Order: sequence, then C-alpha cells, then structure tokens
Amino acid sequence: MTTYQRKVLLSTSAGIALENMDIMFLAFSLSSMIASFHISGTQAGFISTITNLGMLIGGIFFGIIADKYGRVKVFSQTVLLFSIASLLMYFASNIYLVYLFRFIAGVGAGGEYGACMSLISESFSKKQIGRASSVAGIGAQVGAALAAILAAVIIPTFGWKMLYVVGVLPVLMVLFIRRGLTEPKEFKSAQSAEKKTNLSRLFESKHLAWQTCGLSIMVTVQIAGYFGLMNWLPSIMQNRLGLSVSGSSLWMVSTILGMS
Repeated sequence: MTTYQRKVLLSTSAGIALENMDIMFLAFSLSSMIASFHISGTQAGFISTITNLGMLIGGIFFGIIADKYGRVKVFSQTVLLFSIASLLMYFASNIYLVYLFRFIAGVGAGGEYGACMSLISESFSKKQIGRASSVAGIGAQVGAALAAILAAVIIPTFGWKMLYVVGVLPVLMVLFIRRGLTEPKEFKSAQSAEKKTNLSRLFESKHLAWQTCGLSIMVTVQIAGYFGLMNWLPSIMQNRLGLSVSGSSLWMVSTILGMS
C-alpha cells in the first residue's frame, strides 16, 4: 500500500465514521427530543425520514458535483456541511428547525459517503478495493459505537443538545483533507479524456442492467432495515424496558460490535 493509499483509507474511514456518528446521534437523542418538544412518535419518526431524504438528495447532487470538480473537494465540503448542521441543532427551538437542520446534515452525509467510496475505488487496484471498502465500512460501525458512548456520557449530564455540539468536531478533518489529499490519478485521467462516461453504461447490456437493479434493491433494503431498526432501538429500550440513556447506549455498543 502506498503512502497516498494509506492517506485515502485513513481519511475516508475517519470521514465515514464521523458521518455515521452524526447520523446515529438521532437514535440516542430521539427519546429526549420527544420529551423536549412534546411531539408524537409520528413527528419524531419524520426526523429520521427527512434525514434519509437529505442523504438521497445529497448523494445524487454531490455525486454530479464530484464528477465535475473532484472527489477531494466534495469530501471536504460535505464534511463541513454536516458538521455545521450538527452544531445548529444546539440552537433548534422547535421541531421544524430540527427537520431543517437534520435535512441539511443528511445532504452533507449522503454526499460525503459517495465521495469517500469514489476516492477508494479510484485509489486502489481491483484486488485491493474489496478490503479497502470493508475497512471503510467498519469505520461506520466505529462511528455508531462512538455515538453510543458519547450519548451515555453527555445526555444524562448536559442534555441532548450538547451531544450535537460534539458533532462539529469533524470540521477539523477538513484541514487534513485539504493538506493531505490530492485527486486520484484515475480521476485526473478521466477528466482529460475526450469521451465522458455516463450513467447509461450501467444499463448498456442485459447483464449489467440486472446487476445494477439487483444491487440497488439490495442496498436499499439493507439501509432501510439498518436505520429503521437502529434509529428506534434506544428509544424502545428506554420506554419499554425502562433502561436509562446510558444503559441503552451500552447495549447498542454490543450490537454494533457484533455488526462489525
């Protein structure tokens, strides 16, 4: 592994970890939000829905931007976006501001994930991509575990809003990204090529079309199941089983470690 590849793997794994940490803050603060804003379960569930909608839009929008202006630029910009949106949660005085800030955070998170995966795919050989992607994927579980630990420590003493203040820390990563990373050679070559690749290539043959649709369905089901379950488990354990925030968070850590 080259020095550049190590930098890519370190920064993308850390970026995905911090992104998932921010997304998972919602799971551990949801019960406190319901009590704080006096909202129904349906209104609380919409926070997760609008966050995931933001991730979808962010993935599409920043994917287009990354193809045009570069993966590293989008990586740093999206980290900055979801970090600032996390900090703004501290100032949310009603549920509608929560919806807005979590949507913005989702846009940033969705764009960041796509930029990270593109960086990995363009920086490693075909033989290395599988292992590199797995390491970055484990980073997501590390971020979820970190969110659980921080929630157990911060929420009982300082309240749920302070948890989101910690979410601004990924801003520090932007400095490393801008100084330590350059665009992959493969991206630079693609930019200078006369013929540009477009999405239609994913469907140019029957085999590719089936593969594209199959993988899309698989990933959609996996993500829906993951966030659908993980976002509500801490609240269910607190409300149904009588566990404290710390207790439910520690239980979640064991679940997350199993996923890793």
